[in-house]
Amino acid sequence: MTETLLTTDNSRIIFANHQGRTLPTLVIIVGIHGNEPASVNAMKTLFQDKNPGKFKLEGNIFVLKGNAEALKSHQRYITKDLNRIWTSENLNLVRMKDQEEPGFSYPELKELALLDQLINSIIAVYGAGKILFTDLHTTSSESCAFLPFNDTLSNRSMAKHFPVPLVLGIEEYLEGPLMSHINDLGYPALGFEAGKHDDPQSERRHEAFIKLCMVHLGIIDMSSNDIEREEMFLKNKLGIKSGFYEILCRYPISPDQRFEMKPGFSNFNPIKKGHELAKNNGLPVISRYRGMVFLPLYQNKGQDGFFIVKPVSSFWLGLSKWLRKTFLPDLLPLLPGVSKVARSENRYLVNPAIARWLNKEIFHLLGFRIRYKAPKSHWEIIKRD
Repeated sequence: MTETLLTTDNSRIIFANHQGRTLPTLVIIVGIHGNEPASVNAMKTLFQDKNPGKFKLEGNIFVLKGNAEALKSHQRYITKDLNRIWTSENLNLVRMKDQEEPGFSYPELKELALLDQLINSIIAVYGAGKILFTDLHTTSSESCAFLPFNDTLSNRSMAKHFPVPLVLGIEEYLEGPLMSHINDLGYPALGFEAGKHDDPQSERRHEAFIKLCMVHLGIIDMSSNDIEREEMFLKNKLGIKSGFYEILCRYPISPDQRFEMKPGFSNFNPIKKGHELAKNNGLPVISRYRGMVFLPLYQNKGQDGFFIVKPVSSFWLGLSKWLRKTFLPDLLPLLPGVSKVARSENRYLVNPAIARWLNKEIFHLLGFRIRYKAPKSHWEIIKRD
């Protein structure tokens, strides 16, 4: 049953290439937002071309369509953002249902159920080998290519191959993204943002990124000149440095608010503390940080008005990598104010009123991320590698 699901007879699978369980595997999610068709078009161009000599595959490739219904109507989502509902509650709910049975309370739950089934089928067959998940996107603002991902050492190890800004820690500000779910399963997962939705170069950047993923996984072989050519498609000409960045804050918005980003912002625009960035319900939204604007919202649907990021030093990256490999993270649950979440190996509750000296920076150095506050007086933190 598992292997029969993983064929292009399934309309959700754009491309499937089975080579063997011991070979590396690349899983590519496209169109999880329906108003971002560039990734779908790029992967059809890359893999459905009838020219068999384009490249020789020595591994397993699966290209999975995300929100199929939203793609048909060219909307970000129909009822709820498919990239914000990968929670344990929703997954338990859809796994208990017969997908042919009516009763999903909104369309994205069925999309979640179908995609979850395919991902689990791939993991069942290929999960014991080398595997990477990628989620391809575009943005509503002008942007260079960049990689947002959860701060795990395995994610860092793969991401550093790419000559683009590498943005750590987005999981701390979003509940229910697909790539966090994949990381929770124990596998590396990278988001890739190729540029603005309607930029003709966004499709070509998607192609370049996936080709380089296949090279670094050992699925295809390319000459150094060909690798350099693909990297040139990813490099920006705006003076934005590649390397690691970390998110400082997120400005959340709700459907009942009238949020308007001020015109002219693009990703990684430098800003100063006190800079007016937007208006919300007619009132100015002022930055509390010096840094760079990240993912400014210039579309009708979305829960994230903007983020602010800052560069991360190589010293901090090296120190955090070293600390995560010591015994120190294992001592955290023994401290006052920290308790383990029942039936979880890597989740803890922190009472900041007791563990006052444990701030966000210390958690990050030790490999922990604050996922959300639950209950309101506590932080839930998750241990990453």
